[in-house]
Amino acid sequence: MVKKLLEEGKRAATWRPDKRLVALAAVCGLVLLSLPLLRISIYTAPWNDDYRYAIFARNFLEQERSFGSALQGAIYCVKSSWYAWQGTFSSIFFMAMAPIIWGDEYYFLGPLFLMLFLPISVMILIKSLTGILKADRASSVSLQAGIAATAVVLIYSAHGGFFWYNGGIHYVGMHSFLLLLAAAWIKLIRGSRKWSSFLLMLWTLAGALLAGGSNYVTALQGLLTGLSIAALCVILQKKRGWLLAPSLLVYAFGFYMNVSAPGNQVRSNIFRDSGLGMPALEAVGNSFLEAFRHLGEFTGLATLAMMILLFPVIRHIVKSAGHFRFRYPGLLLVWSFCLYATGFTPSLYAMGHAGLGRTLNVVKLTYQILLFVNEIYWTGWLCQKQFPKVKFWEKLWTDTGAAASFYLGMAIVMVGLFFIEPNQAATYSTFCAYYYVHSGEAANFHQEYLARVEAIKTGGDVVVVEPYYFRPAPLSPSDLGEDPAYESNESIAKWYGKQAVICKKREE
Repeated sequence: MVKKLLEEGKRAATWRPDKRLVALAAVCGLVLLSLPLLRISIYTAPWNDDYRYAIFARNFLEQERSFGSALQGAIYCVKSSWYAWQGTFSSIFFMAMAPIIWGDEYYFLGPLFLMLFLPISVMILIKSLTGILKADRASSVSLQAGIAATAVVLIYSAHGGFFWYNGGIHYVGMHSFLLLLAAAWIKLIRGSRKWSSFLLMLWTLAGALLAGGSNYVTALQGLLTGLSIAALCVILQKKRGWLLAPSLLVYAFGFYMNVSAPGNQVRSNIFRDSGLGMPALEAVGNSFLEAFRHLGEFTGLATLAMMILLFPVIRHIVKSAGHFRFRYPGLLLVWSFCLYATGFTPSLYAMGHAGLGRTLNVVKLTYQILLFVNEIYWTGWLCQKQFPKVKFWEKLWTDTGAAASFYLGMAIVMVGLFFIEPNQAATYSTFCAYYYVHSGEAANFHQEYLARVEAIKTGGDVVVVEPYYFRPAPLSPSDLGEDPAYESNESIAKWYGKQAVICKKREE
């Protein structure tokens, strides 16, 4: 009996799961991790800039209730902001077209879009990269799902990335467009059917305009990425690199229109008068210092655990990519760090610090993707160097995947990391959403929001509302103030056509 149990245990320990089973488990894991985020989206509520930008499209929509009139309002908002505030025309267009223009009850569609768009864009980019290595579908899907889950769960600020439409679309949403653009560039270079190439070129033109006119982190990193890919095509004498020329020209035009907007000077003068910002060269130099300072914060034990978890899949992919030469990994590492560091430059130049949470969302996203790209490339380089030559390596990391015991062990490690994390809700967006939904705080906050909206709508020209009692941090990081001139108070007052909105506790 004991001998039979030992044999069964040995068989279980050496069992190698089918690659398709691993891929299915990875996709199921991504879906399960996303469900709490999708669930909490119905409790999200607009705040400040949501009203300030969307009011243009809403006002046009009230004159003629058609999609065309909403577009006219959004374009008017873009023009006004371009001249008076900032040049990020593509971001502002999406800000103005917030779902709330169709009704308060539709606001959740914006956060819902962001929660779905980010993992999809990450998976498409990773698919294009694994296509270069000619990875099998199962391994590619496993890698796509794993990296997408890392980006979603470990996002720097869940509120600024998912739960607040205005801040989320300006950064995470536009950066997701950039990921799709980069994937299209890679696909164009690799080659495809004529009809597919034509559609890809059309998308690269649209994507270039979207990324070039977005927030300055995305716009700058996208331009550098496109130029780097073009330069690589020249070095490797890739004739298909010419297919990138039209989109790069459009990108350069969009980037120029973005940074040369008169509104940028207005915004810059306000920051300078407040003692914020720093000279351009100083901002560039300090970007590298900030990049070093944030390495530990952006990586963390959970990210390292995910890198280890995905290593068997990565090793299988690179071991099967005999046609690809992993040369000069050091150059890739240096380029990656420089590209990552540029994410801090715009904020340092404009405000004198590394950036707000919504800005750091995309800086961290770039870092995460580059981290996995380097893991893939360095693993390929080491495998082609036949290093290290030890039996343990071959026993543990096989071409068909890691042992089931390895996956079980890593699952235990990751659960342990979750429990020892002192601030679980701030670190893991999925747990943050789960906690506030199942504690009832999200639903209670939303009911208070609906009651406040009703009180404002039915009140007089000057409306007094009470502060929120339930205020879950990811859904409502701040509240209205007693001063009606407070920016958030003014925004909601204008939205509902009130002279003033004041928020204070009622006297007993």
